[in-house]
Amino acid sequence: MVKLFSFQTLFQYLSDLIENNVITNDDALVFEAFKHNDIRHACQAIREANTGEVEFQHLTLRFGSHGEQSVYQFQLSEKMAYCLDLYSLYLALRQTKFQLETFHPDLISNVVVPIKGETILWPEGKLFIEQALEHHQQTFAHIVPSIQVDFPLTSPDELQELVKQVQKTAYAVWFELYAPCDQFEQVALFKPDMIKLAVSLENKEDRQAFLPIARFLRQSRYKWVAGRVSSKIELNQYKLLGASYYFGYFSDIPMSMSFRNFSDADNDTY
Repeated sequence: MVKLFSFQTLFQYLSDLIENNVITNDDALVFEAFKHNDIRHACQAIREANTGEVEFQHLTLRFGSHGEQSVYQFQLSEKMAYCLDLYSLYLALRQTKFQLETFHPDLISNVVVPIKGETILWPEGKLFIEQALEHHQQTFAHIVPSIQVDFPLTSPDELQELVKQVQKTAYAVWFELYAPCDQFEQVALFKPDMIKLAVSLENKEDRQAFLPIARFLRQSRYKWVAGRVSSKIELNQYKLLGASYYFGYFSDIPMSMSFRNFSDADNDTY
């Protein structure tokens, strides 16, 4: 079994995985960007709803020399999308390792990394995550996987076991909900530490679609994060509905971050 002891071995594993899963033209475009270190994180603050204090950093992948485009706007094959989820997690681990070596642990922000449930269940993805949990525990302790699944789930048992493994090491595990969504109550099977919402309150139809989720969150007493908040008015609506945290463009513009790829001149510090 492959052992991914260092960040260099994690990176090499991902590099081979991405190269071996180029199928579409857009996959090839993403692979070229990966080789030139043009895929990086956009980092956006997640704030406490009432005080506005930064509690987490939300990380998403961006493409281009200035991080101006989402990688997920491309027509990616299924496995290439999984690869990018893993690369996003790798970047989060490497960023956190750098921060731990530079600052006091109390001064760094825990980072939220979206990842698809299918990525965790993919054998190559499962191996990567299990190796990261085993060999990079100190770093993983500052990571918050935010898991994306499509409800209703037909067979949640395997995912439950993997989520339990992650929860033992990660700072927290969140699950994402969107509206409209059927049987979203299944999220309770995973005992998430937080729910992150990808919903809108823009019009009457959006608000009606959100109501069942709002009732569920109130009854279950889950803490939840309002995402993509676009205005102070919208934030106030979410606060009235019980949001504990929020993030959005009206308060914070995402900042692009980059690390060098490993090369002969690079060391394994980060």
